[in-house]
Amino acid sequence: MDNLPAALERARERAHYSQEEAASALGVSRAMISYWESGKRNPNDRQLGALASIYGIELIDLLSGRDTESVGADLAGMMLRSGRDIDIEAHHGIREFDKFLSRYVELAGFLGESLNGLSQSPYISRSDFTKREDARRKAEEVRAHLRLGVGPILDVDAICERLGITLYRSPMGFDLGRVPSGAFLHHPEVGFSILVNLDMTPGRRRFTVAHELAHALFHSDKNRFVISQGRGLMERFADDFAAEFLMPAEGVRRFMEDIGLPSKIEEAAEAIHIQRYFNVSWAMALVQLRRIGVMTNETFRTLRHEVRPVILASSLGYTIGPEECEQTPSLWRTNRFPRSFLRMLRKAVKEDVMSIPSAASFAGLTIPDITEILEEGTHVADQAEHGSDEQMPPFSFALDTSTLMKLSRLGKIPKPETEFREFEVTGVF
Repeated sequence: MDNLPAALERARERAHYSQEEAASALGVSRAMISYWESGKRNPNDRQLGALASIYGIELIDLLSGRDTESVGADLAGMMLRSGRDIDIEAHHGIREFDKFLSRYVELAGFLGESLNGLSQSPYISRSDFTKREDARRKAEEVRAHLRLGVGPILDVDAICERLGITLYRSPMGFDLGRVPSGAFLHHPEVGFSILVNLDMTPGRRRFTVAHELAHALFHSDKNRFVISQGRGLMERFADDFAAEFLMPAEGVRRFMEDIGLPSKIEEAAEAIHIQRYFNVSWAMALVQLRRIGVMTNETFRTLRHEVRPVILASSLGYTIGPEECEQTPSLWRTNRFPRSFLRMLRKAVKEDVMSIPSAASFAGLTIPDITEILEEGTHVADQAEHGSDEQMPPFSFALDTSTLMKLSRLGKIPKPETEFREFEVTGVF
C-alpha cells in the first residue's frame, strides 16, 4: 500500500504518541516504527491490528489511509507495556483509570462542558536540577503560587482541583515492591491526570498525591506518563518534593517555636502535636522530622517501634478519623472520583440527561451511591448559600472516644508499621 506509511504516521500523531511511545506500547524498537512510517519496511497483519488498537482507530480506516479522529487510544496498554515490570495485580487499576478518563470526557460531552484540565506546567523544570534542595525549592514555589504559606494542607483533593489536575484512586495491590504507588498521565483530552493506589494506607495515599503532583508539574515536559515504581532519579525527586510540600521544614520549625517545643524532638507527644498540625500520618511525620534534622535516628527508631500514635493522639484530645482505626474500602466508593466528575454526574441527573439507574451504570456505581451523591450536592449548595466555600477532606466525621477505646480493647487499632514499610520499600527513607 503506497499510502500506508503516511497513514501510520498520521494516526500516531493524531493519537498524540511519539515514535518512542508507540514503540514501547507495541514492544518493538523506535527504529522499526520509523521504518514503517518511511516505507522501508511493512508491519505484518498482527502488528497492524495492534497499531490500530493503540492509536484508537479502526483497522479498515488505517489500511485505507482515511482521515479519521482516534476513537480512544489504548493509553492503558501504552502504560502497561512501557517496559517496566508491572505486576499483573496492578493491571486492573490502570485500565480502570483509563476507562474512567474516557467516561469523564464522555460525560463532559453529554453536558456540553469543557474540561479545561492543565496541559502544560506553569513551572520551570530542568533535568540537571534534581537534588533534594532543588525539590525543596520547587515545593516552596508551588506553595507560594497557591498561597499556602508554610502551614498545613487540609485537603489534597482541593489542591489538585485548583491546579486543574484530575485525581482518581483505584486499587492496584498492597505490595509496593511489586506494584506502583501511583501514576501520572497526560491525557490528550482531560489533561494532567493522577492515579493513586487505593490499596495503600491512608497516609501513604496522601503522600502519593503530592508525589504524583511532582511528576505532573516537573516531569511532564519530557514524559507523557510516569509509573511510580522503583527508585529512579525522578522518583527520588518526587519523594523529596512530596515530603516538603506536605510538611515544609520552615513551617515545622516555626510551629515548634510557636508552641514552645524543644529544637530537637525526643518525646512522642511532641511529635504527635506536629503530626496532627500538618495533617499527615505518623510515619510521614517521623520520616520528615528526621529528614530536616530535628529528630535523631535513635529517637526515630524508638518512636517508630514503641508508640501507638492513634491511642496517644486520642489521649491528648485529638479527633480520630475512621480510617485511622481500620481501612474501609467502601468509604471510597464515590470519593475515588474527582469532585468535578461528581458535580457533572449530579448535574446530568438533575437536568434529566441521565436517569439515576443510567448514571449508576455509567459510573460503575450503585443506585444508593448516586442518591448519596445527589444528597451531598444539596449539602454543598446549602454551604454556598450561607457563604461557606471551605473544602473539607472526604471523611470529616470522627470516632468518639468510647468507640475508639472499644476498638483498642478488641485489638483493631492498627500499628503504623505497615506504612513505615510502604515508605521503606519504595526508598522514601
